[in-house]
Amino acid sequence: MNRRELIKKTALFMGASVSAPAIMGILNGCTAEPSLYWTPKYVTKEQAVELEAIAETIIPATGTPGAKDAGVPAFIEKMVHEVYKPADVKKFMDGLAAFSKKVEDKEGDPFNQLDAAKQLEVIKAENSAALSSAGGGERPWFLSMKELTLLGFFTSEIGATQVLRYEAIPGRYEGCIPFSEVGKTWAT
Repeated sequence: MNRRELIKKTALFMGASVSAPAIMGILNGCTAEPSLYWTPKYVTKEQAVELEAIAETIIPATGTPGAKDAGVPAFIEKMVHEVYKPADVKKFMDGLAAFSKKVEDKEGDPFNQLDAAKQLEVIKAENSAALSSAGGGERPWFLSMKELTLLGFFTSEIGATQVLRYEAIPGRYEGCIPFSEVGKTWAT
């Protein structure tokens, strides 16, 4: 499965389950900032590096920019610490700490120090585990992380203009055309 198919399937899966804090963040104007200018404000440098590595593994730079290029790690930090309720901030940060500890215990190194193939393997396993337990009670941390990554990426200028099809002033309305003729999902 290539990256584009994975993003489409994830977006379809998550379309019906986007959380209220994520919607509120977008409505309040949270936007992703390029990571080049990102200095962690609420998290430690180690946590910031971990968030960046996880987000970049979920949406890597390939023929199109990745999560880091779009400023997704800064977006995640801002959303969690400025939009989430204190209890949800604690859940998210505890989830990040638990993920980091689990990876380091199992692999011997922090997630951000693993090679790209190993990072992808860890993320796939975490995603499978999260999806299989998603229906029973509390939402798994990884699904929140993935949701914030996708939300930050596709609401950024890079995600909306370089990955999605973007037209500042769209032309006429055509309600029913085959996706194969369009080529990309619309951002506008």
